Amino acid sequence: MVGAPIACNQIEYHVLIDQTPVLAYMRAHGVPVVAHVPLAQGQLAKHETLAAIGRRYDASAAQVALAWLLDQPDVAVIPKAERRSSQEANLEATRLRLDDADRAAIASLPKTLRCVNPPFAPVWDSCG
Repeated sequence: MVGAPIACNQIEYHVLIDQTPVLAYMRAHGVPVVAHVPLAQGQLAKHETLAAIGRRYDASAAQVALAWLLDQPDVAVIPKAERRSSQEANLEATRLRLDDADRAAIASLPKTLRCVNPPFAPVWDSCG
């Protein structure tokens, strides 16, 4: 349908990438974001800071990463999981409630890990 509004924008988004400009633009225009590769293609599963936070809640690093995304306004998270056990673990992340110290620890992590960067892609992190 021509002129139909954008339903959502799927972008790479996880705890180790800064998507502030895109998120601000999408929120200003009422467009929800879908977090693509929310576990950084598996790289967050053993991240030490996330694992340390998870130990406080009897949760995995991946669950912490998903819970952080679920805390973000106007963000949907659809992690890829083939095994039933992974699907169930991902679902458990909806019950995890991070506190301010957890969010501060995650905010202090470097935000420079881009996992999806095909050769035909634009310069993602440039405003000009």
